[in-house]
Amino acid sequence: MHDPMAAVSSCLTAAAAGQRLAGMSPAFRKFHRAVAPWVILPLAVTALTGMGYRLGKAWFGWDKTLGGLAMDLHTGEWLGRIGSAVYLGLTGIALLLLIGTGATLLLSGRSKNLMRLSHRVLALVLMLPLTASAVTGLAYKFGEEFFHLPDEAGEFLMTIHEGAWLGKQLKPFYVLFLGLGLLALLGTGFRLTGLFRRKSPPTAPRSAP
Repeated sequence: MHDPMAAVSSCLTAAAAGQRLAGMSPAFRKFHRAVAPWVILPLAVTALTGMGYRLGKAWFGWDKTLGGLAMDLHTGEWLGRIGSAVYLGLTGIALLLLIGTGATLLLSGRSKNLMRLSHRVLALVLMLPLTASAVTGLAYKFGEEFFHLPDEAGEFLMTIHEGAWLGKQLKPFYVLFLGLGLLALLGTGFRLTGLFRRKSPPTAPRSAP
């Protein structure tokens, strides 16, 4: 039988953890909003080139030239060996940080703002597959470049990264879902940053009668 006191203790621990997260949510929100504008463009390029590479090869018969160009843009190979590693490392870690801080903000309360609500729903749906894609992409890149990653391990990482575990027919749809989802997440997030929000003109003080 389960110990009632242990169950109560677990509930109290979970409640305390929730309270700590709620207290830290303003700092997480500030960090989330500060980082997001800097990585929206590289993450959008990553999503577009990833979709282009996989869908181009699967559905549109792209040759090695077009596929190679898309992959060079996707991985930052045009920056050179070290530059590519830095580019992927920064964008991948930034994405993981955004996912982590965004996950805590999902618990920060309800919102009636349609754009914010859409952003949160997208984040909830994409959290796990985006995390898996970022982690496996980073592991593959750094493992292959610096740690002599075995071929079997590389194939396993790419199986998760590209959704090949769903089968050959469904893999392109998984990449399409993930790419479009990331673009939608970036778009709604960009709108929420308010970078191009019009400021209302200051109202002139009323003169006393």
